[in-house]
Amino acid sequence: MLGFGHADSLRGTLLGGVGASPNHLWTGGLHLSRILDALRTAESVRSPHSVDWDRGGRPFRVIAVTSNKGGVGKTTLATNLAVYLRALDETTPVLIAGFDDQPAIDRMFALELGASGPQITQALRRGNLAPAIRLGQYGVHYVPSSRDIVELKREISSPWYLQSVLLETGWSGLVVLDTKSDFEVLTRNAIAAADLTLVVVKDHASLLEAERVFELFREWRRPFDCARIVLSLVDLRISFRGSEAENVLNLLLTEIRQRGLPLFDTFLSRSPKVESLYTNPEGRALSILHGAPGTPVHRQMQRLAEDVLALLPPRISAREARPKGEGDAELKRWLLYGRGGPLDAAPAHCAPPGSRVRPDSRDEDDLEPK
Repeated sequence: MLGFGHADSLRGTLLGGVGASPNHLWTGGLHLSRILDALRTAESVRSPHSVDWDRGGRPFRVIAVTSNKGGVGKTTLATNLAVYLRALDETTPVLIAGFDDQPAIDRMFALELGASGPQITQALRRGNLAPAIRLGQYGVHYVPSSRDIVELKREISSPWYLQSVLLETGWSGLVVLDTKSDFEVLTRNAIAAADLTLVVVKDHASLLEAERVFELFREWRRPFDCARIVLSLVDLRISFRGSEAENVLNLLLTEIRQRGLPLFDTFLSRSPKVESLYTNPEGRALSILHGAPGTPVHRQMQRLAEDVLALLPPRISAREARPKGEGDAELKRWLLYGRGGPLDAAPAHCAPPGSRVRPDSRDEDDLEPK
């Protein structure tokens, strides 16, 4: 008989009815196993993690990138973050999966567009991502996207189901989860499984929506420092006359601080060059690291990836953090990596809360879109 914490026993409970055996039901009432399943589900609602999730050290760490408002650059951030995380530490495998029905992840990472094989929907139904994982561009592994993933919203009832799936998958390294622009069950699963949630904010409307993530953290009794706001697509050409907030960045920073929400040290500028990476005859999406290495957004993505690694709790084999801000030599190493050269590893360890935008993330070079 399986223990209560086993991923297989959890899967039948958390995935509402998918693959459930008819032997588990009585015509006149509930089978004993169903009663135990119901009790287990009630316990999972009370606690944000399954027993196996918290027991001992997991060989993987999970990063969720979320915003329930579209058009904020969420998927661009998630896909490029996976590339930069892989570049910072070649010894740590990186896996990316998305809960959107758009093939953005495939366009960035697929070695062969349109290749057949299991996709994210089938993998989630089976409770194991491993059969669907493929090695992709830039050395990043990915799970192919699926047009019918929306069907899982009617099938998965618990926000903790993804935890059991990831435990069953047996991945060792980093997992980046790109959510759909909503706040439904798949997005909640990604947030529940994440060791660190990046909440993407572009404007006032997306900031209001971001507060829902922190309300969820309060409901689950999770510390706010497990989620941080990332300011994205910031256009510093937008200024306000006669206002204390000189530009849109200062305005958003003021509102975030007034709400007491944690945020990352750096922001991502709006860049026509970066936007051009997603339109080309091949129909592919190119990474910022390899397609726009001379832009301010490249440096900003580098800083963000370093900050993410610093904030993640250590895995089973933690590594020392690589120092930041090495100037021209740093950028040269990244360019060499883009051409296939080696790059020093950057380890992950916990960092104290309370980050704010650094002065060096707002230098002159970052002010003009490129």
